[in-house]
Amino acid sequence: MAAGAMDKDFQSVNSLGREFTKDDNPVQAKRKKSLMEYCRDRDPQSILPRGTTKFEISSYTFRNIIVNDKHSLLYCYIPKVGCSNWKRVLMVLNGDAADPYQINTADVHNRSLGYFRYLNEYEPEEIVYRLSTYYKFLFVRHPFERLVSAYRNKFIESYNLTLFKKLYGRQIIKHFRHNPDAKSLKTGEGVSFSEFVDYLLISDPEYMDRHWKQFDLLCHPCLVYYDYVGHFENLIPEANDLLQTLQVDDLTRFPGNITSKYKQASSDLAKKYFKQLSKKQIEGLKTLYRHDFNMFGYSSDDYL
Repeated sequence: MAAGAMDKDFQSVNSLGREFTKDDNPVQAKRKKSLMEYCRDRDPQSILPRGTTKFEISSYTFRNIIVNDKHSLLYCYIPKVGCSNWKRVLMVLNGDAADPYQINTADVHNRSLGYFRYLNEYEPEEIVYRLSTYYKFLFVRHPFERLVSAYRNKFIESYNLTLFKKLYGRQIIKHFRHNPDAKSLKTGEGVSFSEFVDYLLISDPEYMDRHWKQFDLLCHPCLVYYDYVGHFENLIPEANDLLQTLQVDDLTRFPGNITSKYKQASSDLAKKYFKQLSKKQIEGLKTLYRHDFNMFGYSSDDYL
């Protein structure tokens, strides 16, 4: 798709000046107001995808938005923010499964690829139509808690552990470990959280893996007006609230966390890992994820 094919219409349906809907609850109204105010104050060049000229938006920008045409929904999925369970819900709403609790993790991440369509797969006019008429939602999480969750899942306790060791572990050890041994260089095993952070701090955000890429670059909330902004910290009540708002709560339910093995609270666990970092590393992460913190009202004060 040509990058500029939907520039004019896209701008008209996603203006940052869009009014809140009358049925917004106070929490949603506050979150969206804060998001809009922050977006208005940002440098426009920091909002537009890299390489964009004027308001010519490439379809690739919307690669993380799952489309449900049956119920007119757009869900921007952010890994490590309950997206596996939201995919389970969408599979049920698509008619591809009957019970979200019966869909195993492998099916969510592999089998579901054949059932979902993503917004970037549509023609320009179809993208604009869906952005202007479909109900759009996303869920976010404290950036540092998500980062620790991604590290643990992909380098410590993951069903696809070998893949991430090969893709990232070996290179991280090679470049950020002093005198690595031959076994570590071969297997990519044992990447420390500090080494992982050093790798992030020299990485180009545009090419980061989606599991630790910024919300800002995955979902572009300063470009796309989201009707519902959920927080992972209150996931179950807000997920149920959203399903009721969408009037699909009679068709499915949001499953609890059926895969996590972690016993410790997410915030406590993240703080434990951050104690392994230097002040310079933490400040670097604050800068790297600054838009995610500011857009969604999160603070890093407890991590310093």
